[in-house]
Amino acid sequence: MARTIKQIKSAMTEQFMQDAVIIERYGFQAGATFDETFSAVSIESVWFSIVASAIFVLESLFDAFRKDVNTTIAGAVVASIPWYHKIALEFQYGDSLVFDEATQQFVYPSVDESKRVVKFAACRDLGGGVSVLASGADEDGNPVALEPAVLTAFEAYLNERKPAGVLLSVGSYGPDRIRLVMRVQYDPQILNPDGSLILDPSVFPVENAVSGYLRGIVYGGVFNKTKLVDAVQAADGVQDVVLDSTAVKPADSSSYSFVAGNSYTSVGGSFEPNNLREGISYVLSL
Repeated sequence: MARTIKQIKSAMTEQFMQDAVIIERYGFQAGATFDETFSAVSIESVWFSIVASAIFVLESLFDAFRKDVNTTIAGAVVASIPWYHKIALEFQYGDSLVFDEATQQFVYPSVDESKRVVKFAACRDLGGGVSVLASGADEDGNPVALEPAVLTAFEAYLNERKPAGVLLSVGSYGPDRIRLVMRVQYDPQILNPDGSLILDPSVFPVENAVSGYLRGIVYGGVFNKTKLVDAVQAADGVQDVVLDSTAVKPADSSSYSFVAGNSYTSVGGSFEPNNLREGISYVLSL
C-alpha cells in the first residue's frame, strides 16, 4: 500500500538529519529535527516535498498495477484438481452457463444454492485426463447417486467449463457396501453379551464406532483396516479386536470381493455397512 506524501517526506528528512556529512555542513545541534531546523518554504523542504510527491505517485502506480495483476490471476483458470473439485460443487441443475467476455470463461449469471445438487465430489488426475466422481445427498446428508438426467447435465456442464483438450471421466454411483467379520473381546462389566451397554441397552458402542469411522472417511477416500480397528478399540467396553475379513461390493457389482490388502479405495466414493451386527462376535477372550 502506498505511503502518504507526509510519511515519505518524514522518512527522507529523518535520514537527512542523521547523515554525518549533512550535520557537519549545516552545523546541526544534536537531536535537532528537520521541521525545527528548516521552514516549510525553505529550498530544502520544497525539494523534499517534490521528491516525496514523485515517490507517492510511483508507489500508487505500483499499487494499481498489483491490483490489476491480482484481478487477472483471480480470474484465470488454473485447471488443478482442487479447481475441478470446486467447479463440480458449483453445478446448478436447471441453469445454463453463459460466456463472460471479461474473463473469457463460462459462468452462471447468478448463484442459486438451491440448485446446487452435487454435494460430494472427488477428482483424480489420470495422467491423460481427469476423473470426476460426484454424488448428491439424502435427507440425512449421506451420499447418493445422481439421477441419470442430473448426471447428463452435470457432465455437459463440466465439458463447458473445463479447458479445451482435457478428457473427463464423469461418474456417480451409490455407496460401496462393506461386510465385516470381526471378533471383539468385551468387558462384561460394561457390555452385555450382545454388545449393548449395560447401562443403556439401546446403545451398541462397537457398531457406532464402525459406522462413525465409515461416515468419517472423506468422500472418494480410502478405507483402512488399521484405522477401523483403532476406532473399535476405542469404543466403550472393548478390550481387544480381531478383524477376520473385509469384503466390499460396489453399487454396480453383483457380488462381494475380499479386501486382500490393508486399504481399499471406494468405487462409489463412500461406504455403507452391510449386516453389521451379524458380522460382529462378542467373546470373553481371543
